[in-house]
Amino acid sequence: MKATLLAGMIAATSITAHAAGKRTDLDGVWILVRAQVGNLQLTPEGEKKRAAYDFQKDDPDFQCKPASITRVMHTPSPPIEIRQRQDRVEINYEFMDIHRRVPLKQGLAAKNAPFAVSNYHHLGKSAGQYDAEALVIETVGVQAGVLDTLGVPGLYQSEQMRTVERIIPDGDRMQIVVTHYDPVYFVQPLTVTFSYIRLPGGKIEKWGCKPEEATYERFLRK
Repeated sequence: MKATLLAGMIAATSITAHAAGKRTDLDGVWILVRAQVGNLQLTPEGEKKRAAYDFQKDDPDFQCKPASITRVMHTPSPPIEIRQRQDRVEINYEFMDIHRRVPLKQGLAAKNAPFAVSNYHHLGKSAGQYDAEALVIETVGVQAGVLDTLGVPGLYQSEQMRTVERIIPDGDRMQIVVTHYDPVYFVQPLTVTFSYIRLPGGKIEKWGCKPEEATYERFLRK
């Protein structure tokens, strides 16, 4: 009886550990399988901005400029790559060939970190740390403008916005929970949950952008 109980406890512990994943599981190339938006409640200013949004005039993609990391992750087909280093995490997005570098320095506040994407300073400054096996990234200092044009078209962000990403490993699956805090446009924090699967032998390719090619149809054809 005791042996059976002990075996059951060991099995349960093993299942729990596998479900939680290991930090090393984050390394690899990932493809999006699902995105879910929750807690969308806009302030009057947010509703006004969304109602006035015109994708042909306001979508930064038409100038080959990524609106935000959330918008980048909402693109369904181009993969992302994560590589954990001793002092930083490198996140490469095939969409618009974005190379993001997030420092892992104890006590470093996001506001004191360097810009995460050297050629796109409007994406803000990020700092990372580990919470058990999850990687937590905080971003501040973004430029006011459009937040999303694909998942929820017409969402805007202010310079007050603070974003927290929780990147959670689960074997060959990964979840990224993004929470946006912006009192100008959101009554309560906006949460977007992205679910990924690992691509065996996957690789990131350079995907440039020309203004005349920046259309949703092209993105979805890729």
